[in-house]
Amino acid sequence: MKKLNMSIFPFILAASTWLAGAVTAQAAEVDFSCMSYKVWPKSHVSSQYMSYDIVIQNSCPGAVYWAMCIERLDPNTSKVIETHNPTGFVEVDKKARVNLNLYKKAGNDVFRNRFQEFYVDIGYSIDSLPVSHCYAKPCEAKKSTLRKAIKTNEAAWEQAEKKLNAKIAADCPDTGWDKVNPSECASKVRESSKDDFKAFAEKDRELRNQMAEIDPEICKVYSGGLVPQ
Repeated sequence: MKKLNMSIFPFILAASTWLAGAVTAQAAEVDFSCMSYKVWPKSHVSSQYMSYDIVIQNSCPGAVYWAMCIERLDPNTSKVIETHNPTGFVEVDKKARVNLNLYKKAGNDVFRNRFQEFYVDIGYSIDSLPVSHCYAKPCEAKKSTLRKAIKTNEAAWEQAEKKLNAKIAADCPDTGWDKVNPSECASKVRESSKDDFKAFAEKDRELRNQMAEIDPEICKVYSGGLVPQ
């Protein structure tokens, strides 16, 4: 007579599989449209950095856990130089805030300094640590052509400014028989080239606006403005 060999393992496996499926289904049904966030530039702008607040607002029926992926980009190479992963939870009808200071590149070895840029993604959960995604690498791959166009415009802008400075040096001497008021003369020469330099600045804004139109839901990049001179 054969001995009946009963094992509880298949039952545990089946129950575990069912439970995992139920949890997954439950998680998929959670609607986090009641969660929102905004990225606010602070009013104070330093010559060294710009400050931003990432503000999360909870309009859901209960407390919500959140997790962020914040990726800082080098303002000149557009490479990720630092990744932050803050986490927390926010109660009903409350807000949570993360502050960032975006610095410019150290030194003056570039023609036009920019402040650091950053990407942000936020994940939500009601019962465990949520998952956020880091999108900088795939998003920057989509923007490479426009990034190159921005650099090309900057290079032409730099050459034009070098020529302007050379013209000022030649036309506005501060010694010799033809000495003139240097500052007044330089202002007149700069005024004559004002429209040309305005076109470079407008081209820069146009190209950055085009970048902002690439997958704005996940590929929006913040900051990156030119440092005031």
